[in-house]
Amino acid sequence: MRRLLDLIHQPESPRSIRRHRRTRRLAWGLARGLLVVSGVLVAMLVIPGLTRPASTIRPTTSAAAGPVAARVLDRGPGPGLTSISNSKEVVAPPPPRASADAEALLATRVRRAVNQYDFGKGVIAVSVRACDDGPGPGRELVAIRADRPMSPASNLKVVTTGAALHELGPDFQFETKVIRSGNAYVLMGDGDPALGDPAFFNLLRYRDRQGERREIDEEALLGFWVDAIVRDHRANHGAGALPPIDIVIDDSIFESEGWHDGWNDNDRLKRYAAEVGGLNFHRNTFHFRPDATGGGSPDWSDMRPAAPWILASSRNRSTRVKKGGSSTAWISRSPTSNELTFRGGVKGRFSEKQDPLELTIHDPGLMLGRLLAYRLEQNGLEVTEVRRGKVQEPEGVPAIGPVIRSPIDRIVERCNEQSQNMYAEALLKRTVHEHLGTPGRWADAQETILDIAGERLGPASSGLVEDLKIDDGSGLSHDNLVTASFMTAWLDSFDDDDSIRDLFVESLSSGGDPDDGTLGRRFRDFPAGWRVDGKSGYISGVSTLSGYVTAPDGRRWTFSVLCNGVASNVRDAKALQEKVAREIANHGRSS
Repeated sequence: MRRLLDLIHQPESPRSIRRHRRTRRLAWGLARGLLVVSGVLVAMLVIPGLTRPASTIRPTTSAAAGPVAARVLDRGPGPGLTSISNSKEVVAPPPPRASADAEALLATRVRRAVNQYDFGKGVIAVSVRACDDGPGPGRELVAIRADRPMSPASNLKVVTTGAALHELGPDFQFETKVIRSGNAYVLMGDGDPALGDPAFFNLLRYRDRQGERREIDEEALLGFWVDAIVRDHRANHGAGALPPIDIVIDDSIFESEGWHDGWNDNDRLKRYAAEVGGLNFHRNTFHFRPDATGGGSPDWSDMRPAAPWILASSRNRSTRVKKGGSSTAWISRSPTSNELTFRGGVKGRFSEKQDPLELTIHDPGLMLGRLLAYRLEQNGLEVTEVRRGKVQEPEGVPAIGPVIRSPIDRIVERCNEQSQNMYAEALLKRTVHEHLGTPGRWADAQETILDIAGERLGPASSGLVEDLKIDDGSGLSHDNLVTASFMTAWLDSFDDDDSIRDLFVESLSSGGDPDDGTLGRRFRDFPAGWRVDGKSGYISGVSTLSGYVTAPDGRRWTFSVLCNGVASNVRDAKALQEKVAREIANHGRSS
């Protein structure tokens, strides 16, 4: 029976046209890689019956701000088209540059704002640039310790995601697939961090063999491959007993190290410090919803993705919380295994509406192979071994089952807006692989980013990257170093880049929008019609914010406020960051 993935559109919300446009783009990207015919998923998805508007107005600024440039896109006769047949641009002339006196006043006000706070031994670096100078870094209007090397924390993600877009291109898609090699089925990894990420499950539906519409989840994704492998193996060996198979994991696109030595060992089990590999699944975490409503010890069997053999070898030291108490449940494992111990007190039952308890997975690529092998055995195949190996993909041989594609736009947006560390590390290593043609390694990140910075910033890069140090992609390592001047020049280079400007800027969190990432609760009283798009950052002792301030008439500035050594003054650091952005808006309003 024919099964089709159905893309579900949510009604347009007048509160956030910009956000829903982005959501539709992400959902469309999710859907366009798969097609199910006669129970088998194959490479490309064209969804019959899915309607897209004949033309869409895409403002270059927010709807509230009032666009000065809009592009009318004729979407063509139906879905699945990647080209735009008609494109008309109407661009207003650029507004005049502010006077030198007005720009000097901005510098004075920002310096006054910095001096307003007592950060003790903390160090504050600030840079502000105008994005009206054409190609190359715009003129720096504010420079306070702007050439001092500073820890960027998660602000490094704008470097990582920008480098990925530059090197891989805005149309790049990660591809994960299964191929056959003798009696082995090989999972070919491309470093996709979004494979099986529950954050995207609610965007897609599919129809099962009985025609019932169901949600995509981790079991459905694994099931697509299981069905295809079982069908292929039986087709190749006919009736009778089937020979055993091996499952091979080829994640050689990245180095074998998934945990960075510069990260805090105390974070190893926490969801924001998941290992990264050439094959990732389910954000490289297990999700648990324990239940203490029955008798005896709490039940931990609600585990996703399900791995019964892990549960069977786990130790349950958790207890039921008495009436009036609070849940203190947690899970431990050793750094180099997936042997679990359930601990703490469980209150009642974790519902679907509650966030699950998450635990990072050790060696996520090999774990994905074992998850697949277990389900194959449940479907009647004998799996002799799950092993890691490098396999040369034969030319012209079709994949077994779905080729799952993840477009880079949705990955960059989730990385920046939700500050997903594992996404950043996967993007960095995939960029290194693309740039050097070798397995993506943290050790090669410095060379790769310096090369890309030179390409983007031109001759000005030599004075901006001298003290740059790239140790990882997410900013978790304290050994990363940037300058505020480099950050604003880097951001300015994307405002100059028509091919990826909108994608990059819209991937950032939008201040004051509660549904738009890490800045949603900040900048709520920002001047009407003005917009802040940025990336915040925090690790121990470090608070940072870098991004764009955009005026209603389209003028734009980049800013970076890097605060180091402010462990006891994080609230003041955030207040300063917001004040700098407001001073930029006030400058723009009066000039």
